[in-house]
Amino acid sequence: MRSPYQTVLFPLSALILAGCAAVGPNYSPPSLPSSQFPTSFGEPGLGSGAVEVKWWRAFDDPALTTLIQQALAANHDIGIAAARLEEANAMLGGSRQGFLPRGGAALGHENRRRSEIETPPGQPRQIETYRGAVDASWEIDLFGRVRRSVEVAQAQAGSREALLRGVQAGVAAAVAATWFELRGIEAELAVAADVSKSQRESLGLVERLVRAGSASEFDRLRAEAMLHQVEVAAPELERRRAASTNALASLLGETPQTFKPPAATPAHETLTVRTIAVGDPAALLSRRADIAAAERTLAAATARIGVETAGLYPEVQVQGSIGLVAGSLDAMSGAGALSSFLGPVIRWSFLDTGRVRARIAASEARTKEALIVYDQTVLRALQETDDAFKAYGAAGSTLGLRLLESAANREAARLARVRFSAGEGIYLDVLEAERSDFASQRALAVSRTQQRLAVVSLYKALGGGWEVCAQSDQDCGGADGLSNLRALK
Repeated sequence: MRSPYQTVLFPLSALILAGCAAVGPNYSPPSLPSSQFPTSFGEPGLGSGAVEVKWWRAFDDPALTTLIQQALAANHDIGIAAARLEEANAMLGGSRQGFLPRGGAALGHENRRRSEIETPPGQPRQIETYRGAVDASWEIDLFGRVRRSVEVAQAQAGSREALLRGVQAGVAAAVAATWFELRGIEAELAVAADVSKSQRESLGLVERLVRAGSASEFDRLRAEAMLHQVEVAAPELERRRAASTNALASLLGETPQTFKPPAATPAHETLTVRTIAVGDPAALLSRRADIAAAERTLAAATARIGVETAGLYPEVQVQGSIGLVAGSLDAMSGAGALSSFLGPVIRWSFLDTGRVRARIAASEARTKEALIVYDQTVLRALQETDDAFKAYGAAGSTLGLRLLESAANREAARLARVRFSAGEGIYLDVLEAERSDFASQRALAVSRTQQRLAVVSLYKALGGGWEVCAQSDQDCGGADGLSNLRALK
């Protein structure tokens, strides 16, 4: 004759062996049709090798390298992203506990007085019970609810990790861009100071000619107006310099009041950068953090369908307890106080099928949305990369033309002053030449900045830079974060 445990557990064991597959769709990474996805970037003047990890070294600027290292270690956005990843990893650890039994020790004391109608004949109305036991329950994951829940948590943690990588790469690019903007503004201030000095000398010359009767008061007023026109550019440039300095301080996790930017070496006429390796579009999928985050979000949405689908099936648990139950503390030590039970519990909310199917449909819709978002993210990455290629080429061409323009205007201004000093020509020619010289010098300074920003945007579009944070000697945890990416896994 079978025991009650055998009657229950034998069919349950057969059900466990039969139900080894998790319900819901199994996830596979999406792939774009070859007709929509290019095989190469095909940009002239750019290499096809692997993208430089520490791309900022291409600028040969030690101050920039130091700033980026400081920002990776102290930036608050990175610290926030690192904390969110730490939270996701903790949630993943909690989800994995679903495979294990749960329960614990329980101690209880009950002192109850029954009514007369509740008390059997011959038994006392006052009952005192002491209980000490270890209770446990274990969910048998027949239909994969726990497995799919772990898949969701794993994908969410992967998305958080990708977002952290994106923040790290974005902060490095923002530091470089802000640094070059600051240097560009300082170059414009230097141009304004240089032209102001020249204009004061020109004004002094005109004043001497006015006293000698060789120039008119009109010429002096025009020279004075030109000097003020140059000087009026300085206050706005100073404001922009202060704003860029404050932005750099914020990126480095410092207060604007105490931050002092490092001294920069003078910028060269042109930026000489080693051949920029851009890799291929397929590698872009693995480098771009936004693409990786979108893919992991899609994986989480797919696994969540399985979690909801498991609600259509019974939930099977094995519950058990072993302990001591007695009417007094003294009796707890006797052999008769031993109490135990073990038995399966099957819960099946078959009346909630409509609600479960609604949740499944909602999860399927979210998965479709996540797939569209993934495709959109890939297309946007390709667009941003192509835009960055075009901007890089245009910036180089523009800088070359600005160099020629500035040289011509500077020589024209010099010749105009020489001719006017020799009594040839009119002062209006000098004013026009000097105005053009000032404008072209400022435009040249802006073009130098734009060329550097174009290189930064190109590397940012390529998704490079975060890989340096996987190195154990690099502090990339941000403000109050952990030391590097690997420590967060």
